[in-house]
Amino acid sequence: MRCAFRSLPHDEGGTPPNSRIAINHGDTMENSNMTTAKELAGRAADLQRVIDQYLPGRSRSAGVCPDADHIAAELMWGGIWNEPGLDHKLRSIATITAQAVNGFDFGLHHQCRVGLTLGIPPQTLKAMILELRFWIGVPNTVFAFRMLQEVIDERKEWQAIDVAVDAPWLATVEEMGKRGRELVRKAWGEKADQEMANTVTHEFVPGAAAIVDGYHYGEVWARSPLSDKERMVSILSALMSRGHLNQLRRQIGYAIECRAIQARDLRDIFPKPAKYRRWSYVG
Repeated sequence: MRCAFRSLPHDEGGTPPNSRIAINHGDTMENSNMTTAKELAGRAADLQRVIDQYLPGRSRSAGVCPDADHIAAELMWGGIWNEPGLDHKLRSIATITAQAVNGFDFGLHHQCRVGLTLGIPPQTLKAMILELRFWIGVPNTVFAFRMLQEVIDERKEWQAIDVAVDAPWLATVEEMGKRGRELVRKAWGEKADQEMANTVTHEFVPGAAAIVDGYHYGEVWARSPLSDKERMVSILSALMSRGHLNQLRRQIGYAIECRAIQARDLRDIFPKPAKYRRWSYVG
């Protein structure tokens, strides 16, 4: 499995950056601001024509419960995925993250395929999963890497841009730690750097904490093609999906304070993991 990263133009093999698929928002009730079921179905069909164009076959779950298919199309693809706000690539990142937490092959396969079809480069998705290793653990991310690689290997176009670069690593943990703190301050601010240096983990297992932080922030961040916003969308989705609400509140604070995420973006991030994990988390 290839897992070193290079930055790729985000329009390589897909839709332009920060773009949304053109969706027909007609068919609303006359003289009303209410959204109709017909409109949701139309939006879902428009989106699914794009994201499912490389689907290798009919889903085994399709038709088992027609009501479930109906709800999935109108609620998820016509509704949640087409609310104004984040572009479809960022919505895909939030959703792949939630499915990585779930750890079910069907969901991961499908959402990885959606992300690649929308134009997210394979190495960007691998960088996201590697970042998640520090938030959702090794077993979930090993499984996610395997599912992603299986989908990449479905198409020669995706394989062709799945190019690993053997970038050099720093020689010592101390160097990693220094670079990591610089990157954290740049991305999240001085407050985040100070708080992260004074956690319970650093108090009880300072050696292990220094190694983890060095590799996480000093190496993974330095080598990653993820933008600050892409990384933060994935982190927030992961924390919500796992129910780590105290950490979630802290990360929301970092994100808003440093403008990696706007407050209005949160309403677009959270429905994705909520749909796949637990809707009550939205509250």
